[in-house]
Amino acid sequence: MSELLSFALFLASVLIYAWKAGRNTWWFAATLTVLGLFVVLNITLFASDYFTGDGINDAVLYTLTNSLTGAGVSKYILPGIGIVLGLTAVFGALGWILRRRRHHPHHFGYSLLALLLALGSVDASPAFRQITELVKSQSRDGDPDFAAYYKEPSKTIPDPKLNLVYIYGESLERTYFDNEAFPDLTPELGALKNEGLDFSHTQQLPGTDYTIAGMVASQCGIPLFAPFEGNASASVSSFFPQNICLGDILKNSGYQNYFVQGANLRFAGKDVFLKSHGFDHLYGSEELKSVVADPHYRNDWGFYDDTVLDEAWKKFEELSRSGQRFSLFTLTVDTHHPDGFISRTCNRKKYDFDGKPNQSFSAVSCSQENIAAFINKIKASPWFKDTVIVVSSDHLAMNNTAWKYLNKQDRNNLFFVIRGDKPQQETLAVKRNTMDNGATVLDILGGDNYLGLGRSSLSGQSMSEIFLNIKEKTLAWKP
Repeated sequence: MSELLSFALFLASVLIYAWKAGRNTWWFAATLTVLGLFVVLNITLFASDYFTGDGINDAVLYTLTNSLTGAGVSKYILPGIGIVLGLTAVFGALGWILRRRRHHPHHFGYSLLALLLALGSVDASPAFRQITELVKSQSRDGDPDFAAYYKEPSKTIPDPKLNLVYIYGESLERTYFDNEAFPDLTPELGALKNEGLDFSHTQQLPGTDYTIAGMVASQCGIPLFAPFEGNASASVSSFFPQNICLGDILKNSGYQNYFVQGANLRFAGKDVFLKSHGFDHLYGSEELKSVVADPHYRNDWGFYDDTVLDEAWKKFEELSRSGQRFSLFTLTVDTHHPDGFISRTCNRKKYDFDGKPNQSFSAVSCSQENIAAFINKIKASPWFKDTVIVVSSDHLAMNNTAWKYLNKQDRNNLFFVIRGDKPQQETLAVKRNTMDNGATVLDILGGDNYLGLGRSSLSGQSMSEIFLNIKEKTLAWKP
């Protein structure tokens, strides 16, 4: 409704000024500026929604105010050119229309009315409302009961015995594993999911809905906008330094922490976050290009999943042989929106849906095959008995070519655990969220069953169970 109202006000302003206002340089400039702002706001909303599917949100704000180094932009070049050309055309057309009666005497009343209508169109626009809410949310005080629920765990795990492999599947939400909705889309990884502890109701909360936010939530038990004095920017040397996260606990417990991904580590400040919380060994596109077999085999973001997971396997072998306690985290990228990438080693290169090929589904089917192959190598190794494997999505899929089909389903994040030391096969339908992932892993490794706002789904009660309005509650904790 607000979209129609704002557009109607915009159109009324243009028509009244063009046909009634007459000639006046100041009123022309003021009206054109406000109408131009309306256009820019709506273009911004359109562009943001193209990426997120959720308009102008924290993900947009965070991404634009942090390091964009290594961002995969080639698929967005044509849409970007279209936006620039469209803006130029709209501003040119607006200027021409508004100056139609420049030879007629100025009419103060109609000029004022046109300007007020233009201001009203801006105020009524969804883009302005979303930006206003974001600005307000940065200055309001967080809900004071935050401290009552935030629990800092012990800084060490007593007598740790298990190594950890933690796989973040880019946008690889659990919805893709619904075989009734998407038949034979994820057979290999789906079979492995069914062999382990499968947590089927992992909801996505505000502040956990993009990659770095999902990583912070799963490792620190906090949404990225939680009320702390730390700075989340890649332009500084620390990232929530006063908070205890999973990597800190692992390092304090004698683990060597490794992180491997195909994209540039600097994008969104992942390198800053990881270095601030116990990870001394980081491998991204820059670090891998000197060691991979084919440094030219890359997609828009960096190295393909098959390359990254091959390197992760080599690192797993090396670390396992050394006898050193370790954690190995890896993040895939082939399932990134808008439509993903297909590794050349996949058998599953094409998936049809609704009678036609769908690139996003194809990328999912390919990536899950690569992840499953990596896990099966670990399972077949002599070191599996000392290993815990975790597979999770970093966040729900954003606006990709499968998005409209995903939105028809009950969407949840992926989180399952395969224990080499103690095989367990169970689907756990307990209500939980991404912030519970780290606490659950910590519990399995022998540590505490809480981490920040996260609680172990094996022995604790999630905030998602405590608060029926957990999404609103999470936003209330936003400073």
